[in-house]
Formats: sequence, structure tokens, C-alpha cells
Amino acid sequence: MTAPLAYRFGGAFFCELPFYVNKHVLIPRFDTEVLVETVIQNCKIKSKILDMCTGSGCIATVLALHDLFVTASDVSRSALRVARKNAKLHDVKTEFVKSDLFSGLARRKFDAVVCNPPYVKTGEIGKWDKNILHEPRIAFDGGPDGLDFYRKIIGQVSEYLTNNGQIFFEIDREQGKAVENLLRERNFCDIKIVKDKQGLSRVVHARKRIL
Repeated sequence: MTAPLAYRFGGAFFCELPFYVNKHVLIPRFDTEVLVETVIQNCKIKSKILDMCTGSGCIATVLALHDLFVTASDVSRSALRVARKNAKLHDVKTEFVKSDLFSGLARRKFDAVVCNPPYVKTGEIGKWDKNILHEPRIAFDGGPDGLDFYRKIIGQVSEYLTNNGQIFFEIDREQGKAVENLLRERNFCDIKIVKDKQGLSRVVHARKRIL
């Protein structure tokens, strides 16, 4: 099977900007632009943002270009090298941290956590998009129901958010209600499901409840 064009040419566009990509990161998707737009609309400038599972760093870079202070984390050193290259390409200051979810963040506090986590159901990998078989499995395999990483992140994220802090997830179009329920169980409020330009559920946005 021929590798995707983005890998063959070493680049892809995201939010109308060029980004370097290689086999160690997911190729940026147009769908993810909705996640970035939602963060920009709901976060004040100079807010401290954690971009978890940063991959190519495309999300982190665009957010940094909008005057947000971004920390980008990933479990993969190879992915972080790509993300650093993209930050340099666009001349933005971004902090990079190697971290397996929250393990390397030492109880730091953020105004918002942004994440496009692995969310493809294991049994559906390659079913709808054959190109994904060329991409790093660690970046898209979300377990049997696609929700493994949402559970892990939601279970810990409150400790890393400031009072009234926010969380933003990209989701599969069928996962909105399930992720919403996980957030409610952890006492998040103001939960909203944002649709993409095709009218499909694409982002879940919620706020930490002040107790």
C-alpha cells in the first residue's frame, strides 16, 4: 500500500498553515480545526494551555500564534521532535514535555487542557480510512470502545486545572454522549458538544465545577 502523500512529501496544511510531518505523527486533519477554533473562542489571551497528545504540534502551534501560553506533551520523543520543528517553523514559543498523559507534569495547573486523543475503536482500525494503517497506532487506537483515553484523562484532569478551568476534546461523531457522561460523573459542568461544518459532533467542551 502506497504511503499517504503527506508522508511522501513531508508536509500537510492545517488551519491554512504548512506543517512538517513524518511517520512518527498523525497527519493533521481538517476536522481537528474545529477543536482549535473552539479553544480560541473560549480562552482568554495569555491563558495557560496544555496540549496533550500533541503529535505534530499543529494544535499547539496554532494556539501559540493566538497569544496563548502552550505546553505541548506527548509520550513519544519522536513526535516531540516533529512538534519542536513545527514550532520553530512558525517562530512560536512553546514548552515541550515528554509525558505519558499526566505523569510528567508534576501537579502543574493549567487554565485549559486540550486533547485530540486516540479514539478509534480497535476493531474498526482501517475500516473507514486505509491511510491510517500507515500512521502510528499509538496515536489513534482508543481501545475496544474508543473511550480508553477519555476515561484516563477525565479521571485525573481536575487536579491539573485551575478553578473554573476548561477541557476540550476532539471526538468521533458517535462519542459525544459517552464523553459527556464521563465528564458529568467527574462533576464537570457547562458541557457542550460542538458540531463540525458537516453537522457532525466533533468537540466536547466542559468546565471544572467550583466546589
